[in-house]
Amino acid sequence: MRDIQVDVLAAGGAATRKALRARGHTSRQIRAAVERGEVQAVGRSWVMPLEADGAIKAALAAGGVLGGATALRTYGVWVTEEPRLQIATRPTTGVAATSAGDRIWESFEVDDKAWRVSVVDALAQHARRVEREHAVASIDSAWHRGLIAERDLDPLFRKLPQRCARWRGLLDPKADSGLESLVRVPCLDRGWRVESQVPAPGGGRSDLLLDGWLYVEADGDEWHDNERQAAKDRRRNRAITDQGDRWLRFGYAEVVHEPDRTISTIELVMAQGRPGVRLAG
Repeated sequence: MRDIQVDVLAAGGAATRKALRARGHTSRQIRAAVERGEVQAVGRSWVMPLEADGAIKAALAAGGVLGGATALRTYGVWVTEEPRLQIATRPTTGVAATSAGDRIWESFEVDDKAWRVSVVDALAQHARRVEREHAVASIDSAWHRGLIAERDLDPLFRKLPQRCARWRGLLDPKADSGLESLVRVPCLDRGWRVESQVPAPGGGRSDLLLDGWLYVEADGDEWHDNERQAAKDRRRNRAITDQGDRWLRFGYAEVVHEPDRTISTIELVMAQGRPGVRLAG
């Protein structure tokens, strides 16, 4: 006989009774497993492990599934600042109001894990609720991770307001982090030529190269607090300076919490123009 606990875990941590029956469990066996305390029932349709994910459980108990930014987090997609639990609920679902989170009332498709919306629906739901740079950062992240492909952009943008169509030209699947996207978009607004993930003097790659001479890094501080990585960064910075170019490095807090100041710093350096090549000797 199949193990209900194993099948629930195989479904990603929550399975419908219908899905369990399709795997060979009878309704009586499911009820018995709940009564024995092997699994727990959530709402009328769902079964979860005893150690259930709190967000998934709350969404299912409220008659919906994970949506928007909450769903994107479970995919590993960049979300700059996660809001309250977002519960995607189909308009035809007769459910009561809930204090567990914010409902997103709309039609959607679910993922192979039926407790969350598809990644395209999650991106669309999120993009309608955040500013442009943050929407682009999330779409970049999903594309970079292979969760969407170029063919998915048409259905994604059909789900967004017409005003968002211009965002498509700002996307870059080479973006290695959301921080990079948050810096790149306002740089493009200013008319600078922006290249992503370019080979850098001294080895490795730089997040952004502006107008061919200003190398910009947008780093998670914890990674570059590592002494070995910091030493590589210093070598790269020296190599950039030695060839007559400039560099800037910004941490998470600067990019996310001080975006205007960050871009102002870049503008100041760009206004100074490309420096001359330093002569040896």
